[in-house]
Amino acid sequence: MTDAVIQLTHISKSFSRGRSIAPWQQWWAARRNPAPAPQGLLRNVIDDVSLTVAAGERIALIGNNGAGKSTLLKLISRILVPDSGEITVRGRISSLLELGIGFHPEMTGSENIYFYGSLMGMPRSEVAHLFAEIEAFADIGEYINQPVKVYSSGMYQRLAFASAFAMRPDVLIADEGLSVGDATFQQKCLNRIEELGKQGTTILIVAHNAAAMLRIATRGIWLDNGVIRQDGPIAQVSEAYAEYMTLDAFQRATEVPAGTIQRITNPYVLISEAVRVQGLVVKNSPESAWDVQQPLIICADIMVTAPSYQGRVRVRLIGAADNIPLLENDYLTGDARVFPRGTHTITATIPPLGVKPGLYRVGVAVFDAEGYEREAGNSSLFVRVSNPMVARDAALLTEATIIVE
Repeated sequence: MTDAVIQLTHISKSFSRGRSIAPWQQWWAARRNPAPAPQGLLRNVIDDVSLTVAAGERIALIGNNGAGKSTLLKLISRILVPDSGEITVRGRISSLLELGIGFHPEMTGSENIYFYGSLMGMPRSEVAHLFAEIEAFADIGEYINQPVKVYSSGMYQRLAFASAFAMRPDVLIADEGLSVGDATFQQKCLNRIEELGKQGTTILIVAHNAAAMLRIATRGIWLDNGVIRQDGPIAQVSEAYAEYMTLDAFQRATEVPAGTIQRITNPYVLISEAVRVQGLVVKNSPESAWDVQQPLIICADIMVTAPSYQGRVRVRLIGAADNIPLLENDYLTGDARVFPRGTHTITATIPPLGVKPGLYRVGVAVFDAEGYEREAGNSSLFVRVSNPMVARDAALLTEATIIVE
């Protein structure tokens, strides 16, 4: 691509799993034993990643802790050097990976603004022209003339962001800084990043706030254990990652084998000794798929170990990506049901719905007679909607209900 500002070709980066030692100790160890470190002591943080970023793109890196997001940004920023592969970057880069890099603690805020500008390759006259803008954005008052070593972390952040934004970078890289500081300043930073993006600045961010990520980025890259798992429009990548994390949380909590879609007991609800929900299955469709132009019929066994249990059965359809309930039965009206000791099978029918493709969770819970969840037996299963021509219709959801028999 002729307009590419960032080009990564088969980039890999490993770190030692062992104890961190000083450089002179590493040199001495290499002198005594020239053989390379055993592969078992190395962890591939970035594993053969190739990536092209065009000028003006706004990219959000998504992934759990340890996925390699920060390492990838440090490689692009030239803070780290790859073990193999080639990185090409065109233009001026402003990195907000570790706030305050490029600031000297003994210098005042004013002096550090000029110092940071010199590191960015800007003449002093150009920095002087931007000084008032930086001072106003940072908004730290008289502290601008105090050494930065006396700054609070929030003041440090303000000055760092203000300096980076004002230098008009060709590429802006931001990591953890967007997740700290007061809400007003976070909003101020997001507005400024959005402005830079509209002006053609290439942006790479690690956004921990889903709303901010969708607002700023147009492209999402999902990193998983150092490799790119998905790369595409930000809405699609964000939803796929949210679905994965929802499934993963339930699977890890209940030791369900990875890659399966099956009955999962909710690990976040106290399971009563008197009543349990089990045997949750889809009756009229493969468990992993749902044609939403047809009703979905599920069955569940309610096992009562007490002489009798008076309770209410709730069946709920929930979007797995955003965990928002979409539909449920009217379980709080009327009298509670009396379940004698034994196993009772209930059938629930979810009507045809205009929901968008994606992963959904069907939860069955038994509440006490007052409708409290403190003694709920609860179980869930996941179904996937793949109908490409069906779109979410709010009217259908508000008018529909789940019938439980």
